[in-house]
Amino acid sequence: SYISVSFQITGHTELGREKIFFETDIHYVDIGEGEPLLLVHGIGQSLYTWRRNVDYFISEGYRVIAIDLAGFGYSGHPNIYYTAEEYALILKAFLDALNIKRAHIAACSTGCAIAVCFAAAYSERVGKLVLVSPGSPNPGYPLGLRLLATSLGGAAFKMYFSESSLRSVLQRAYFDATQMTKEVVEGYYAPLRSKEARETLISCMKHFNDEYALSLLKSVKSETLVFSGTEDRIHDISSARAYAGIPGSKHIRIRNCGHLVHEEKYSKFNAESGEFLKAREEEEIPVLSRRYRRELVDY
Repeated sequence: SYISVSFQITGHTELGREKIFFETDIHYVDIGEGEPLLLVHGIGQSLYTWRRNVDYFISEGYRVIAIDLAGFGYSGHPNIYYTAEEYALILKAFLDALNIKRAHIAACSTGCAIAVCFAAAYSERVGKLVLVSPGSPNPGYPLGLRLLATSLGGAAFKMYFSESSLRSVLQRAYFDATQMTKEVVEGYYAPLRSKEARETLISCMKHFNDEYALSLLKSVKSETLVFSGTEDRIHDISSARAYAGIPGSKHIRIRNCGHLVHEEKYSKFNAESGEFLKAREEEEIPVLSRRYRRELVDY
């Protein structure tokens, strides 16, 4: 499905501070009945990354909405910088367009920074948060991605990026290489065939970071569950532990798992997330001492 959303960004122009209005089409899937659960992917991805989770959450009684973020998947490409803060505005516009007043949010990778920005700004709109392998572009990223921030690297990417190039990137994201099938590579690559999606990824590698999101962690009011893989070579353990600094959060480390916890260990992810989302207030995870609160489970 597609829906048109409009949002405004306050920026600096030659005339001073000015509100600039944008409009774009958002591609998404909306299946099931019950409490809304919004699934947010990271930069360079699409809603395809949630393929092993959607049916489970539908079976658990949720209305599952998986979004292609603006600039990625099959959504439109507004002329913005594609920062976490801008994406948070787009999430609000998207939920407004669907007339959804409040939703749980599950986000992966860089999408976690977007979810945190949104949760901090619109706490009344967010139920619980599930954050998978949070973080932002860093020196641990594959060289090919880091070079996108350069003029030469960006130009080469737009012209020569191929399935084999993507496979080399995914090799760092997966611990279990057997899961990186031809179908998975094609599923990730298909939306990146477009020139516009490649330009968006280049812009993200130049402008996207989670510095602002990290500054907001203590102000997030939503109960939060953080996942990380012990073999994550994209975002290291320090990133997950930083996001687990959200008050009262729980951090689950999954052994023998890379960056894409919700894909590689989807059964464990689904079960733990489902239990977390279903828990009533009186059954919620207790706030433990500062030293031990952050990592309660280690598979």
